[in-house]
Amino acid sequence: MRYITKHRWFFIFLLLMVVSCAKMTEEKRAKLAQELYSEGMSAYTNRSYSKATQKLKEALKYIDQLTPQQIKDLKYALAESYYLDKDYINAVVYLEDYIFQYPDSPETEKAYYMLIDSYAKVAPDAYRDQTYTQKALEKARDFLSKYPNSPYADRVADIIESIKGREAKHQYLIARFYEDYGYYYSAARRYRDLLINYPNEFSEAELLYRYIKSLLLVRKQAQKMEEKYRGWINQAQKHLKEARTEEEKKAIQNRIDFLSKEIERWRNIAQESYQEGLAQAQKYKEVFGENNYYKDLQRYIKKG
Repeated sequence: MRYITKHRWFFIFLLLMVVSCAKMTEEKRAKLAQELYSEGMSAYTNRSYSKATQKLKEALKYIDQLTPQQIKDLKYALAESYYLDKDYINAVVYLEDYIFQYPDSPETEKAYYMLIDSYAKVAPDAYRDQTYTQKALEKARDFLSKYPNSPYADRVADIIESIKGREAKHQYLIARFYEDYGYYYSAARRYRDLLINYPNEFSEAELLYRYIKSLLLVRKQAQKMEEKYRGWINQAQKHLKEARTEEEKKAIQNRIDFLSKEIERWRNIAQESYQEGLAQAQKYKEVFGENNYYKDLQRYIKKG
């Protein structure tokens, strides 16, 4: 009986120790959270942005020990510190989070501007993928819709102009790639889009020349496509003779029919493109006269 009593008191003692340790750990976490928050916010105020991001990110590990207002202030300070420290990739992450979490905050308007600027600065040159450029443009237009009278509106408008120039050059480089490698139909479509969407970014005389040239040369691309389809049709016809079941014959015949329709489709595309090229060449002469570009177009027209 005495043994049981001692045993019970031993477990009670252990339980009290565990509770005590847990309480101490929780108190330590709360203290550490406040210390890190205070140090981070102080560094932010003193413009020590690298230190601010370090301390504030540490404080986020103890977010459950901070008040809602502290969390809000911390997230804004962290996002802006990354931005002012020119770490635009991290700035995008934390600015997106702040805007999502606090859409009606007085600081959100500035956060949105910084987000747009960060996307624009992260975006690569015109030779590479323009996902970030397009994201910046999308955000910028949304910003002007939401905050038309914002003190940041003029800066956002300037970013849009800069982005449009980069995006236009990217589209131009794609068009030139298609033209240089014989994908004239795709090149023509790209040049047409450039003429419509970016009329002031390039020489209209040169861009229109490339558009018309590509239209006239679609027939050359169509001939290559027909040769390729003819080769596939010949192969399919050989397989058709060797087919054993009706189901297999039907599948092969469907492929032949599809390829035949593609040949016809490309013939129509080539004819329509050529006629459009002739019409546009005449308009070109009326606007720009018989310059060197026009003379070069005549050379392609004479070749037929």
